[in-house]
Amino acid sequence: MSGSTSGSATPSPRTASSRRRPASPATAARPSRRTARPHRRRDSSRLVRMVRSRRSGRCCPNGTGSSQASRRSSRASRASRGLRLRRTSSGRSRSAPMTIRKVRCSRRHAPGSEAAVMAGSRERRVPLPGSNRAAPDGATLVGDVDPNERISIVVYVKRRTPDKFAPGSAGDLTRLTGPVTRHQLATQRHRSHARAAARIARLAAERGFKVVATDLVARTVVLEGTVRQMAETFGATLRIYRDGQREFRARVGGLTVPAEIAPWTRAILGFDQRPLRTRTPLVQARADTATADDTGSDSGLWPTEIAARYGIPLDRDVSSICVGIIALGGGYLASDLAMALTGMNREPPVVVNVPQTGNDGGLGSNDVADQELALDLQVLAGLLPKARIVVYFAENSAAGLTDAIHQAVFDEEHAPQVISVSWGSAEKFWTAPGRDAMQAVLADAARLRVSVLFASGDQLATSGLTDGKVHVWFPASSPYATSCGGTQPGLAAGNGSAGGEAVWNAGAIGTGGGISDAFPVPDYQSHLTLPKSQNDGAIRRGVPDVACAAAASPGYRIIVNGQAMAMSGTSAATPLWAALVAIAIAARGEQIGFLNAALYANPGAFRAVEQGNNRVGGKGYDAGPGWSACTGLGVPRGADVLAALAAVPVA
Repeated sequence: MSGSTSGSATPSPRTASSRRRPASPATAARPSRRTARPHRRRDSSRLVRMVRSRRSGRCCPNGTGSSQASRRSSRASRASRGLRLRRTSSGRSRSAPMTIRKVRCSRRHAPGSEAAVMAGSRERRVPLPGSNRAAPDGATLVGDVDPNERISIVVYVKRRTPDKFAPGSAGDLTRLTGPVTRHQLATQRHRSHARAAARIARLAAERGFKVVATDLVARTVVLEGTVRQMAETFGATLRIYRDGQREFRARVGGLTVPAEIAPWTRAILGFDQRPLRTRTPLVQARADTATADDTGSDSGLWPTEIAARYGIPLDRDVSSICVGIIALGGGYLASDLAMALTGMNREPPVVVNVPQTGNDGGLGSNDVADQELALDLQVLAGLLPKARIVVYFAENSAAGLTDAIHQAVFDEEHAPQVISVSWGSAEKFWTAPGRDAMQAVLADAARLRVSVLFASGDQLATSGLTDGKVHVWFPASSPYATSCGGTQPGLAAGNGSAGGEAVWNAGAIGTGGGISDAFPVPDYQSHLTLPKSQNDGAIRRGVPDVACAAAASPGYRIIVNGQAMAMSGTSAATPLWAALVAIAIAARGEQIGFLNAALYANPGAFRAVEQGNNRVGGKGYDAGPGWSACTGLGVPRGADVLAALAAVPVA
């Protein structure tokens, strides 16, 4: 559609003198233009039909409009064609160009009615860039979603002006390290995002949605409505799939956003409930009932024994520390934790559960998730006696993970200084808006000096995909995250220190790592010689940042349902590293926040892993001197890492 018109247009005005030329005889013989038939546009009949259609109320599914509504509709019809009517000196109307404006239905409909939804569907929409989703891999289509089912979605808002810094750039990281309190950040957000939230609230009122919650600090507006209402408004195509474990709702295709809120919309999450990750089967070394003094090598080493290999001190006072765990499903037994702590001869921490909609922390709902949570909790509890550990339960989805991390970052009651996250999935499974929403949360964590650590994945360089490409995990690949890879420990020396370690690669499973497809090289990696991506040859953000033991041999010994088992994975390396960071915070008496700048500035605090690779099917990366796309900087020299983190300036 164009604002210009074809055919004749309103003549340019002429001066009085130019209209007073003497008329020639031939001219005088012609009839006056004032008495001639007025000029008619070639398409005027179509315009008349449109006006009559508007007057008859056809803009709506039923009913006719009032005379006042008809006049508004007539004007709207002309406006939709880029025309307005100007009065000539003869009183006739003549078409002229005008600015195109969005046309709304002139009639007033009950919010949420069929007429309201259909009228709204004719409004101009803007595609949400990067929102397209494919059908879930390996899942079977069950059918359509019930259009009358009520669902909730989360609209993440942003400022209209784009950010001038690239994520992870020097200017970006400098800005994020400036001191700010939760209250100050809340004040800033109310000032910068209140209008955007108000626009979304008005849209909800027009469509008959319910605004469940507005959190300007989180920059979110939660909307509730029927599937039909939500799908009509945001152009979502929803289906039900089954992946062998459960049925879930998935969104296929892209999203469109009503123009009145599009410039302020960062992401829309909640339509899609596909799980972020299904962990590979864990090694269960013993099926018999465990006892506290059972030390058989077939059931792994206690987390305290593995920590001692890296020189991590276990005698520090960490009672002032609070660490958060993100749990996407599953639950734990207090009796299992007590048995594990007895076996490690450690005093118990204070454990607090924070449930979320979609996950109340019930044990037995998912065996894999139960094992995952037991591993996270028992590693942290064993290394941090008397500390406070808060478990944030969440739905296993991108929206659930993003919301849970935000909840932990802004939890004023418990205020965790460190957050351990053992979940994620390949970058390709995250839409660009979904990554952007998570990036905003992790940037807030950096602002508030909360350290967030992520597992780099357990399916080697391809993340378990068979598309012929390599993939790193997100959020581990975020420039605001500290990502943890895994190693295969060597034999322990007589002094208890670790022997030579290699990259954890057990053939079908092993440490994730590689080069991001989504994020540029962050400032803290700019001095490294990073490998080129095996996908396109580009050099971008390298994953992971650090590593430690993750292999099944010897494995981490934990208790699940009263049974001892040896657990493996970067999901074990991540809470061990989180505990090391917590010990450093307790020693310095101040939070650290974003860790990577300090870690990369102190390569001597690590022992590089130079043997092995994370290849599978010929795809992957090799270890070597210095940083590698398998184990990052390497495994920690406990005392040296503590010294490096102690030297971080206090904000």
